Order: sequence, then C-alpha cells, then structure tokens
Amino acid sequence: MGGENSKLAFRKCAFRLAEQRSLPDGAEDAWSPFWLLPEGPHDVFSLVTPADIRRIRDSARENFIKLVDKVFDRLLVLKAAKDLTRNQASTKQLLNCVRILTRLVPFAYEACPDGSTVEDILLWTPRPRPGSGADYTLGKQLVSAAIDLLFTSGFTVPPATVGEDAVVRYAIWDNGIGQASSLGSSKDHVSNRVEVLRLVLVLASKTMYVPPAMAAAAPNRALHAMAYNSNKRMVLSLLCSLLNTSLKDRTQGWAIPYRNTAAMDPNDALSLQAMQALFVLLEYQAPTSAENGTATESPAAADSETDESTPSMVLVTGTETGHQNLFRVFTAKLHRTQEFDYLVGSIIRLLEEGMRANLSILASVTKQPTRNVMPREATILLWMLLEANAPFKDYLVDHNSSLKLFSALMYFMLNSYNDPAQAGMVRTISHILHYLSEDSRFATRLMQPFDQSILPSAMRVIDANLTHADFMINTVYTLLSSSRPHLVPVYSSLLLLMRNVSPYLTQVSQTTADKLVSLFDIISSPAFIISEPYHVRWLIYLLEVFDYVVHYRAADNPHLMYSMVQARSCFTRLKGFDLDKARAELLALRERKGKSEAARTIGKSLPALPSTPGPGSAPDVAIGPASASSLEVPTAATPARDSQGTISPALSDKARGKRPDPGPGPAPAKEERQQNDAETPPPVLAAAKPGTGTNSQQFQPSAEWVFSWLPDLPLDPIISVLETLAACTDKIAEDVQRDADAVSSSQLEEAMLGLDTKDSSQAHLASSKPNGSAADSAAQLVVADATAAIMRWLGSDAMARAMPDLEESMPEIRPRLQVMSPALVVWFRSLLWSLIYGSGMKPFGIWKNTQVRLFLVKNTQ
Repeated sequence: MGGENSKLAFRKCAFRLAEQRSLPDGAEDAWSPFWLLPEGPHDVFSLVTPADIRRIRDSARENFIKLVDKVFDRLLVLKAAKDLTRNQASTKQLLNCVRILTRLVPFAYEACPDGSTVEDILLWTPRPRPGSGADYTLGKQLVSAAIDLLFTSGFTVPPATVGEDAVVRYAIWDNGIGQASSLGSSKDHVSNRVEVLRLVLVLASKTMYVPPAMAAAAPNRALHAMAYNSNKRMVLSLLCSLLNTSLKDRTQGWAIPYRNTAAMDPNDALSLQAMQALFVLLEYQAPTSAENGTATESPAAADSETDESTPSMVLVTGTETGHQNLFRVFTAKLHRTQEFDYLVGSIIRLLEEGMRANLSILASVTKQPTRNVMPREATILLWMLLEANAPFKDYLVDHNSSLKLFSALMYFMLNSYNDPAQAGMVRTISHILHYLSEDSRFATRLMQPFDQSILPSAMRVIDANLTHADFMINTVYTLLSSSRPHLVPVYSSLLLLMRNVSPYLTQVSQTTADKLVSLFDIISSPAFIISEPYHVRWLIYLLEVFDYVVHYRAADNPHLMYSMVQARSCFTRLKGFDLDKARAELLALRERKGKSEAARTIGKSLPALPSTPGPGSAPDVAIGPASASSLEVPTAATPARDSQGTISPALSDKARGKRPDPGPGPAPAKEERQQNDAETPPPVLAAAKPGTGTNSQQFQPSAEWVFSWLPDLPLDPIISVLETLAACTDKIAEDVQRDADAVSSSQLEEAMLGLDTKDSSQAHLASSKPNGSAADSAAQLVVADATAAIMRWLGSDAMARAMPDLEESMPEIRPRLQVMSPALVVWFRSLLWSLIYGSGMKPFGIWKNTQVRLFLVKNTQ
C-alpha cells in the first residue's frame, strides 16, 4: 500500500462498514477500496483485523454479506476479462479480491456471540447477484471460481500460445504422474497459485469450527462441492497437479536443506499448500446416515443434482456434484509401476531429506527451519495412499525400498517421541507400520539384517547382529518404557505391530529377547493390569506374541525361549491372578507414589525429574487431553544380570550350590542386591487418566470383568512348554557343572604335582594362588559353557522333540487388522487441520484469533 494516507483510507472503509448500516450497492467509495488499495497480502491481513471483521459481522451483518458479494462479483468480472493477464492493474485487483475473501470467510464459519453463524445466509442461501438480479448460491460459485483460477492461462498456468486470452485450461502443473514434462511456470504463476490455494483451504476450513464430537457427522458443504465434483477432467488435473507439485524434487546439485532467511520460498509454500489441499480432498467423506449407513448429500449437492443422462465428463467447469469422492476414486485407480516408483521414491526422498536436515551441523546450530523438507507431511501422505490404494500397498511390501522406508520411519519415531508437538507424527507412523504388518510379506522382510550406520549413535542398539524386527522391538520397548503421557494412544498400534510380526520372528537377539520379556513383566503385573481397562488389551496383544513364538518359532529363537524360561514366573503369576491382591498392590503403589511426590514438593534432596526435551518452544496447537499421570509398576522376579547386562544361565539349586562363593570383587552380596533392587525405581509405563485422579473417577475392576478375559488367555500351552524346557535346561546346566568340576579337580591335581618342593614357603604361597584362581576361572567357565550348551540345545532338533504336543492349541496365523473407527477418523481429521492451522500462522496468521473448536489452540508468548 502506497503510504500512510492510503492505509488510513483503507482502515476508514472498515470502520464505515461497521458504523453505517445498510450501505447501498452504489456506494462504490465504500466497496472499491478493498480491491484497489492493498498492495499485497500483508496489507489485507494487517490492516483488516479480526476485531474489525467481527464488528462488521455482528453490528452490521448486512454490510458483511454485501461486502463479500461485492468482492466476489468484482472477482467474476476480472476473471472473465480476456485481457486479464495483459493488464497488471486487473491482475492486482483480482489478487486483492482473493485475499479479501481469504480474510473474511473464516469469520463466516465461526460462531457469533449469540451462537449463530453467517455461513448459511452468506454462502448457501440463494439470493440475487449484485448488478444482475439473477439468483445464485455464493458458496457453490465461489468454490467453482477458485478452482477455475488454479487453471487460468497466464494467471496460474502458462498460456498455450503467446498472447492467449485468459481462459480456463486444465493442465497438470508439474511433471510426474500423468505428465511427462513440466509446464515451465514462472515465478508469478507459482505465487498466484499460492494465493488461490490459500483461498481453497480457507473455503474448506469449516471443519475447524466444529467440535470433535460432531466432526464426523457435520457436513462441510464447500469441501463437498470440491471433492464430490463430477467434472472428471478437472478432478484429474487438480489431483495430479497437487501430487506432482507436493512431491517435486527442487534440490539442485549440492543443495543443503537449510534456509538462511525467515521467508519461505514460493515453491516451498506451494509444495506445502498443495500437500495440505491434497490431504483435505482425499480425507473427506460425506457424512453417513444413521438410519441406513449411506452417504448423505449436503444441501448444495441436493440443489445441483442432475439427470442420469448428463455426460460423466464435462469440458467446462460446473458446480454439479456426484455421489462419490472422485479424488479418492482416481487415487485408488493408480496402478502403473512407474507411478508407484515415483510415489515411493519421492516419499523416501522427503524422509531422507528430513533426516539429513536434522543431522546437519548448520540446522543443529542455527535452529533455522529447513528448506523444502516435509517429513511429517510425507508420512501422512504415505498413510493416505496405503489406505486408499490396495495395489500400492502390495507394491510397497514387495519392493526393495520397503526396508529403506521402514528404517526412515523408525528414525523419525525415535527422533520425535520425546516431543509432545510431534505426537501426531509418531502416531501416524505407528498406524502405517501396523497396516503394513498385516501383510506376511512385509513381516518376513523384517527378518533381514539391519544396518544401524544410517542412525545417529544415540539411537543405535549395542548389538552387532540385529534384524529389522530386532530394531523394531527395541524401538517399541523404548517408546513404551519412556513414560510419555502423549504416547499412550500409540501403544496399542505398537503392540499390534509386534503381534502381527511375531509368527515370522527368527533369530531374535539376546538384547531384544531381554527387553521383550521385561516389557511383558511390566504389563502382566497385577497392579498394572487393573489400573486402566485398556491395559488388558495390551496384555493380550503381547501374550499373543509369545503364543505364536512358542507354537511356530521356538526352534528359530533360542535366545527368546531362554529368556522366557528364566522369566516363567511372570506367566505363572498371571495364571494365578487374584483381584484382591492386585487391588492391594495397586493401593500400596499409589500411596508410595503420593508420598514420593509430597517429598519432592517440600524440597527434599531428590534429583528433579527432567523436563520433556524438544526443539523450539511449546507447540501452538495441542490435540487431546492436556493432563496425564503415570503409574509405577514393580517388576516380578526377573533374570539376574551380570555387570554387562547379560542374563546369567538358569542353574538349578543343586548346580547353583556347587558354585564357589564370590570373591571380594565388585559384585554385591545377595542381601545387598535385594536392598538395591528395592530402592531402585522400577520401570514405568504412562497411563492417561480420564479425570483428575480422584477415587470416584478411577477405574474400578470387578470379578466379572476379570472373568471376561482371564480364562481366554493362552497361558496353558506357554507354561507347559516353559516348564518342560526349564527341566531340560536345568539338567544341561547340571551336566556342565559336573563336567567343569571334574576338569577343575584334574587341573588342580596336575598343578599341585608340578610344584617345586625345595622352597616350602614358596610352595605354600604358590599352592594357594592357583587354587583361588582355578576356582574363579572354573566358575566363569561354567557360566559361559552352560549358556552356550543351553543355546545349542534350544536351537536343535532335540528341543523340538522334547516339547509337549501343541497340536490342539495351535493358533491360526491371522493378523489383527487396523480399523478406521470414528474416533480415529476424528483424530486424523484434527491432526490434518491442526497442521494446516499451524502452517497458516506464518506469515499472515490466516486463522489466528478465530474461534477454532476442533482442537485446542495454546496461545504462547
């Protein structure tokens, strides 16, 4: 805007609309400044404040409606001008009309002080068009005009010929799917697309102003007019344009994913908004009728219903809507190998760019936003493509890049789980992996060796022989044992991921086996089971892992079977579950926790709990409850570990009694170890609480509730196998101990006979030293030899012959499928719109200070 005088004049126009009621159509001095004066989007968003718009809407509603009508009427006049792109003044006015509508529409969606909205009257009630008198519905016409502007030659797409008039020309913007070469768009074309796509997102943003309880059933008529548009040519052009633009690789040469300025490059802004528009269009489904389960059409669709003889493809833009979301239909029809190659390769590239950006020195030092890096959006797009296109899933699980994709997803899960602002990304990844694990081909691929060199050192597991399944289980253990309340919704998907992969597990490492058994020790604790009703589901999922391994993969997993044998008390404890004892244990834990928190509150000399780490400041957008509490659950008798963290072999009482007494080494005595275990805080799992934690709001288990799940647990075959293997491993350990005793006695006699008897004092000294060192060496050799012997036996055919008959209890290998429940749909919709809201905060704050109801907005200073 030119200077202070023009800015003041623009502000006076806004004041006039609020103060002077019922301005006439002919008062051009009141309407025309809105498309004549602004010089850019910043002028519109900074000079027309939310308070100004609300004042006009609430005090002079007729002026608010007339302003939108006048701006849109001017947009139609400019759009129809043949010399639009040859006249800079006309282009500027058209862009200002787009900006003003982008600024006003969100306030038509939000609730007025009296609870009503302007949306129905403004957008969906037929009324005379200013200047013509013909009735029209503004909402449908506005959606149609916005889509037309995305394909207007010379404005958003290059003209087909030099000097071509401004006409709607459906052309795919970039090369990729459906287009072999790029159109060669100019910087102005890209900038104009950004402005128009911003308007498209605003028109579709009605969902943000609906509470979560109504989000699945509330109609979004503007989005319905877009997604259910029957113009197939338009849908195909827009779908391919959005896909190719969002996935386009714009890095050149040795480009570093780093930006040294706060302003976003227009191409980056276009990629992000194209991705967001694609999400909104693919995710939308018309609300279903509660009576018959069929999709109900919005009023806009009912008004525009056409005869069956209408051609399915029209060559001009219209407002007719069909009975299905054509964006989803055409996405589901993608089937060519080159198309899938492009999608998979582009998604992996976006994820790898995000990894490089996180690990680069410049990004870690400057904390600047990365350039053209959208890993969070890439994961969302991957999930939507998998959910919409079954052949794409088949292609992915058979593709060599599936393990590369798996590794990248694991990295982002580990990199993001500590940050509550990234909880949506972690949950999205968990759903992707759960969905892929339903296919046995993907689960089988996870048994291949895993290369940890792509990960930072902090994420690596200290084990040289890891498979992808090993790393997956270690990652699940890390997330479940992290005690992060915002991760509670993720736990079910992670446990189902392990459960679906378990029938195909082979050669699980000792580190992985220990963590898996330790996780079961916690989840099977009686106090933990009854602390929340959904903990039983977690228990069942994890128990099914062991059930599948025992029945199908026992000989292929000697380390896991050995760890289960050592921790068999966890399974027998669960078999003898007693509700009264569990209640007493839970009550004692809560009392102990309350005392511990009180001690920290009054300033005892205890170490402070670290705050949740995460880059940047607190998030602006939060989804879901803001409070949660954690429950500490003591572990049961877990296998003893040495100083390196490895599990000592399970020796029988007889064999253990033959071991020499420990010397004066660093290992503590038995009583001291027990005391240290009692003082050491046990592992915890965070459990979200629905209320404030009062007794009246806590879950109260009953005997009927216990009876509903306890008899169905597959404990009998597991316990039978573990008892049988325990007897065999004890016998092996005794045999090794007996052989070691015989060898050590023989070696000691030979050492004594070879002593020099000339010097009695030296002989006495020498006889004492070999005796002690031989005893210590023998004890260490017994441990190593017993473990090796047991492992060899557990991986041999002898173990299979020793196992009891499991034919009658053999479970069917059937994955637990992912179900898109209404709650999951609402959460995903909330995630999408919260991301769109957050990205719209910069640079203009499109939806800032509007009364969003779908998710919680935290105002951080």
